[in-house]
Amino acid sequence: MTGMRLSLLALLAAPSMAAEGEVLLAGFRGSGAEVHTWKQMNDPVMGGRSTGTFHVENGLGIFDGEVVGVPFLKAPGFIKCNTVDAVPFRRAFPDVSQCKAISIKAMSANSYSGFFFSFGNAHPAEGKFFASGYKASFQPAVGEFKDVVIPFDSFTDLWDDATGQPIKTCAENPKYCPNVAALRDLRTMSFWAEGTAGKVHLEIDSVKAVGCSEASGKIVHV
Repeated sequence: MTGMRLSLLALLAAPSMAAEGEVLLAGFRGSGAEVHTWKQMNDPVMGGRSTGTFHVENGLGIFDGEVVGVPFLKAPGFIKCNTVDAVPFRRAFPDVSQCKAISIKAMSANSYSGFFFSFGNAHPAEGKFFASGYKASFQPAVGEFKDVVIPFDSFTDLWDDATGQPIKTCAENPKYCPNVAALRDLRTMSFWAEGTAGKVHLEIDSVKAVGCSEASGKIVHV
């Protein structure tokens, strides 16, 4: 199925809106606070050959490319796209410290199994050099838009910068769980295709925080 055919399916989907108990964090329609500036990045490691692109089409974020092996590491590399509109003294995302999980509405063109989502810039002292932020894997539906819910306690900031996989999980040690400060100010968010070789085509409708109290969802400028 081509990217164009997949994109046309999105026209049948309802607009990205946040229901009660949800906070819309990222979307690709209109010009609201949820519409962010995104940047594509390919594996910069010596000999890295993974390539990708990111663009907005028909109200969707299109993350496209291929993850291939890095000869130097003898392992697959990565591609990612991330938001770049956070600036000092201004928060790009609402406070989600009273929410329970991230919900991603997306569709994949195939069964590629190396997708990750991350947010923030947290880096524990014992963390890998290139690993920053809280990260978790997710598996989008193939050929149709569905919501994938990732509880915040599934994220960790101690993960392997060669594979994306956790070294220690939040469940194994709470010190690696997202803390209140990180959830009040996400700073940035990223989609990754990492550690698994293959073609990548992900169409992203929205990112929300879910399981939220009434006090959630405010953007505070500091």
